Amino acid sequence: MRILILLFSLSLLFQTTAYSQQPKTGAWKGNIVYSNANIPFTFEVEYPRNSDGPVFTFINGNDRASLEASVQNDSIIIPMFAFDITLKMAMGKEQMTGTLIKHYSNRTYPFKAEYGKSRYEIKEEEKPVQVGSRWDMTVNAGRSGEYPAVGLFEQTGSRITGTILTEVSDYRFFEGKVQGDQIEMSVFDGVHAFLLKGTYDHTSEQWSGELILDDGYARPWIATPNENAELRDPFEVIDLTERNIRPDLEKLAALAEQRVTSEQYKGKVLIIQLMGTWCSNSQDQTRYLTEWLANHPDRNVETLAVNYEANYSVGYGLHRIEAYKRHLNIPYDMILGGPLSKTKAAEAFPFMDEILAFPTLIFIDKEGYARYVHSYFAGPATGSYYEDFDKRFNAIVDELTRE
Repeated sequence: MRILILLFSLSLLFQTTAYSQQPKTGAWKGNIVYSNANIPFTFEVEYPRNSDGPVFTFINGNDRASLEASVQNDSIIIPMFAFDITLKMAMGKEQMTGTLIKHYSNRTYPFKAEYGKSRYEIKEEEKPVQVGSRWDMTVNAGRSGEYPAVGLFEQTGSRITGTILTEVSDYRFFEGKVQGDQIEMSVFDGVHAFLLKGTYDHTSEQWSGELILDDGYARPWIATPNENAELRDPFEVIDLTERNIRPDLEKLAALAEQRVTSEQYKGKVLIIQLMGTWCSNSQDQTRYLTEWLANHPDRNVETLAVNYEANYSVGYGLHRIEAYKRHLNIPYDMILGGPLSKTKAAEAFPFMDEILAFPTLIFIDKEGYARYVHSYFAGPATGSYYEDFDKRFNAIVDELTRE
């Protein structure tokens, strides 16, 4: 009996101790720790009455995304949106440490957080350089594999938000500061933790710096403020002037005996999404498609997502599709395309040797012919580009459904 009383007392003591260490309600500063940089971000903690665990709201510029966490012993576990990623931390009232675990790539990153801290300490008394609203950028400048980009920014005093748009989609919601002639911005969206640092040269009127994309992985960049900076039109990267090419849907579905045929979509407009569950831009586009279909239930339009996985096996890929659909409430078909490969993703489409980016959309008319390809996605962080995509998407659907 004494042993039972002792065990009960120890259990009660442990629960009381764990509870006393629960994170304070309010604003926190987090850091993903790389060997070459810390990537700062902010989040808020609250304890809603209708939730089983604390709710964490991750903040990047104007973007706010909330997740309910679970508590296991003295740890907080947060599944990061629909990604195969977990943020795990030891509970603390004003400080927490833990690990960001990317299961799909078998990589881990240290994490730390402090209560009541802001993302950046901004000294408004310093007169900052005016960044401008648009940059003509080159990333990996002067090296093999350099690529064009467009910087899109909003500056208020020394605070700056925005994104970087490339021909493999956008880098989502950056937030940071401009102090004097220095700029620093960061983003953490659950999968990506990026840091942009740079300096303005008053003589050349050009920016240059470093874009840190992963632990130990950074690329140099240069940029010139240019209100007319543009990338190639994502609808014109792949030439589809010929209208007599059909995709091979049976080849897409051959893996793991998945059942998708051209016949089941006959007489309907079909939108094929080439994507990955590891990709934040694919998730942005998936949310767009899911919402569009919910708002247009009678348009005679079908969607088929084809998933390409980084950590590939048939079993893992099918499991990821099931979890992804459940988390995002996806109403349309998803099949497994195979391992992550831009050439593999293009195999069923005779009009291209490889795709440019994940995600890619292919519009198929009622007769089964490919009519349009949209090669990368400018998501909600890109403002007018996202609005333009929405207009053109609807215009294409209108055209194809009228035929």
